[in-house]
Amino acid sequence: MTPKQMSRTLAVEIATKAMAVINPANRGLRVLDLLEKHGFRPAAEPDIEIVSDQARLVGWLRETFKV
Repeated sequence: MTPKQMSRTLAVEIATKAMAVINPANRGLRVLDLLEKHGFRPAAEPDIEIVSDQARLVGWLRETFKV
């Protein structure tokens, strides 16, 4: 599978949807579901500190999925 680069717009969309999950422990799972939905390669679930802050999550997504 060819690696895909994540746009800032998509990273913000995924982070916004993940932050809507009330329980921070489940946000990482939501991120993984959204990544799969958008055709990105599997990634390790982000740490709780990352999914607790939308800006950090956007940065993590962009860094993890850069070409």
